[in-house]
Amino acid sequence: MRILALAAVAIAVLCADSACAQSLKDDFDNGSLDPTKWTKKQITDAQISFVPDSRCGLSAIEITAREGDGGQQCGNACERAELRTAKSSWPSFGQEVWYRFSFRIDGDIPTIGSARTVIGQWKGPGDGSPMLAQRFDNGVFHITVQDNDNRRVVASAEGNYDDVQTVEASATKPGDKHEKDINAVLGLQSTELVDGRVSDFARKTRSDDVAGAPVDKGSFAQSSEIAKSVGLADPKFVSQIEVIPEKDAVLPDPRKGWVDMIYRIKPGRGDNERGPRGRGEIDIWANGEKIVSVRGNIGATLKQGGDEKLVGPYFKFGIYRSSVPGTLRFRFDEFSQATSRDGLPMLCPAK
Repeated sequence: MRILALAAVAIAVLCADSACAQSLKDDFDNGSLDPTKWTKKQITDAQISFVPDSRCGLSAIEITAREGDGGQQCGNACERAELRTAKSSWPSFGQEVWYRFSFRIDGDIPTIGSARTVIGQWKGPGDGSPMLAQRFDNGVFHITVQDNDNRRVVASAEGNYDDVQTVEASATKPGDKHEKDINAVLGLQSTELVDGRVSDFARKTRSDDVAGAPVDKGSFAQSSEIAKSVGLADPKFVSQIEVIPEKDAVLPDPRKGWVDMIYRIKPGRGDNERGPRGRGEIDIWANGEKIVSVRGNIGATLKQGGDEKLVGPYFKFGIYRSSVPGTLRFRFDEFSQATSRDGLPMLCPAK
């Protein structure tokens, strides 16, 4: 008995930091929020309900954002209603983690113009914008990956792709003296993906030599060459991300029914001075079909001497958007997180 007790203490010590605490599952069938799994730092109780129209089982959780409903940590400029995973489930930063969940949305959804709507995001140490995000703007569900200040649309549902490019360009801070340069790059990169046009610029940015390569002296020189070829003032605006879409793969429309998502995430950057150094990896499936793979510099560069704890990314779901008229409802069900795909539980048959 003493040996077993000592073993339990040893495991508790080893897992005290979250390196061993990466598995999480919630089917939301209890009709109440489990505080050991989720934190309500950015949501109010009035924005949470449980509904019988579930993906599986007895109920799903529904998050609602109404006009003028700031929630927590938002104010009058936006509407926020997000739940995040408890810190006890955050992985060590750089480890491979898999996620599975189902969601759908309904209510007042603008089909023209951007409300900067985020409906799911992963944030790592040092991130301002999320390294990976599910977005729903201009009537189009799309997924973005962040490389420091550069944002790429890596997958999209059918819709008005010109407006998606407008969303991309709006990521630039107003007044930045390189705003036109950044917008030009974002426009070229998103056009290359969603319209299927592979320009000379896109071929260069997607090549193994540039996109996703460690940012050493050689790749910086290549980035400089690319920047010069399209008239950019600074090579740092050339994204070090390689997007590998599956042929004819598009995201489903979550307004039309449940969408089943699987994500594989392994953070990394070639220019990290601490934490995982090497190409980051993301793979995405929707309704059982592979959609896209992403390789390269993902998230924020971690500098030597930084005080960020090397844990995460942590996952948040719900609604985060600019303050706009109407009510938006986000339904979420059958969430699981594991260190391998085999660790994800089987999902019930499609509805």
